[in-house]
Amino acid sequence: MDELIFFLLLILVPILIIGIPILLTFWICRILRKKGINPKWRILAFLPIFIVGYFVYDAFYPSAEFYKEDFKEVTGTELPKNSEFEYKTAGYPDTHGDYTSVLIIEIGTEFYKELQSELTKNGLTENGQTIGCTEMDNAKRKMNGLKIEREFSKENGDKFYYVAFLSDKKTVLVQRSSH
Repeated sequence: MDELIFFLLLILVPILIIGIPILLTFWICRILRKKGINPKWRILAFLPIFIVGYFVYDAFYPSAEFYKEDFKEVTGTELPKNSEFEYKTAGYPDTHGDYTSVLIIEIGTEFYKELQSELTKNGLTENGQTIGCTEMDNAKRKMNGLKIEREFSKENGDKFYYVAFLSDKKTVLVQRSSH
């Protein structure tokens, strides 16, 4: 019975998320046409599709702000303004909202040194514990020959935090996983 409900939700939710804005757009177009509204204003009828499209796009390709929040959650510190994302990826949340995000970020040599002591203050330990996942495998292929020098991790309830310091002394690899 649970499988049937899951299957129905798997089919119905996308149809509703996409179908309602499309139907709403056609309905608005029809009303505007009947009222004789100038055709250039009919573009507003497509607003529901644009709005849903934005949210779908953002779900598959999260913004830099999303990754900055994950960095802060994992490390307990704000990301410096001069930081540059070298690579970022995230899995799509499952039915419980659990996901994995991984990023490689150049944080600069000064913050690189400070961050190591901040991690221990925030409960991460240098134990080399990792959780393998597709996102992490892809990120490791994007390290451009850099090696992992130190690894810190922490389990926080149903979440796992991981930070690796890379051999250029200015770049870190950060993973946030929930399960």
